[in-house]
Amino acid sequence: MVEDLIQQGEYHEALTLLNDMNDENTRYLRLVCLVGLGEYQQAKQEGALAKVNAKETYYDVVSMYVTTLKELGDFDEAIDILIEELSMPYIPYQYEMLFNTAYDQVLLEKQESNWEVESKNQIFSIEEIEQILKNKDCNEDLLYMALDQLQQLNVRLIIPTIKEYLRNPERHYFAKSLLMEIMIEQQVDEDFEVEKFGMLYDFNPSYMPLVLEQNQYSGILKYLENGLEDENPTLFKQCIEYLEYYLYSIYPKDIYEEDYGVLAATIHYYVATLQSIDIDLEDLETLYYCDRSEIEQEILALKQIEC
Repeated sequence: MVEDLIQQGEYHEALTLLNDMNDENTRYLRLVCLVGLGEYQQAKQEGALAKVNAKETYYDVVSMYVTTLKELGDFDEAIDILIEELSMPYIPYQYEMLFNTAYDQVLLEKQESNWEVESKNQIFSIEEIEQILKNKDCNEDLLYMALDQLQQLNVRLIIPTIKEYLRNPERHYFAKSLLMEIMIEQQVDEDFEVEKFGMLYDFNPSYMPLVLEQNQYSGILKYLENGLEDENPTLFKQCIEYLEYYLYSIYPKDIYEEDYGVLAATIHYYVATLQSIDIDLEDLETLYYCDRSEIEQEILALKQIEC
């Protein structure tokens, strides 16, 4: 009967029937009602007690308690609870997914709440960023906000987590490059393995250049300048943007000097076709001093990145 009332949104009436505070299911259902009514202060008081004494309803109580804290703006307390739960050796899969989603939501709301009143480098702690990197289903906007934040913090504090992230084929290749650049800027002297598109690369930030400080960037750019800058400045600018995206995607893979021309031709062709501009591959052969077959091969490689 109580459950039926709750499903119908009759929280006040349900509460009048939930009086046995020694019963853990009663404590949980009271939390559901109080949150449904927006009585968050009372829900916080009862939730703290329910969480300490919960057994079979533990994860459900934690979920309602975190919701309560989020609604009250107690973001740090909610985050601490979620980090503690997600760090446990075992957690039922459905609750792991639920808590990971809740973690992202709490961090986003904390960020939005603090943006106007705190400086940018006070929004996320290093522990919060580490948890974001561990979350395989992390919100992408949240991920890039965390990486932006990480530039202001000591990246050495989470090196083991970064090593795991860089080796994991399921992590996004662009985010991996941003992590590597952060470590280069902080002069981290550690050996890493980086997985990109099925290949493993050795990487030590202490002697690697930033993505756009590599010779391959200036070398390919020079070919694009010679082939496009005067003829079509707008397309030339778009090709530069794509070149930068491409280099971030494949970093730290080396590109040999003899391949600069064919890559410039490929980017020229690929970006032009995206703009519905007709391009003759034979013209590109002449313009960039390469063979059509090489361009076609590199086009397939670009499409792999876009997948």
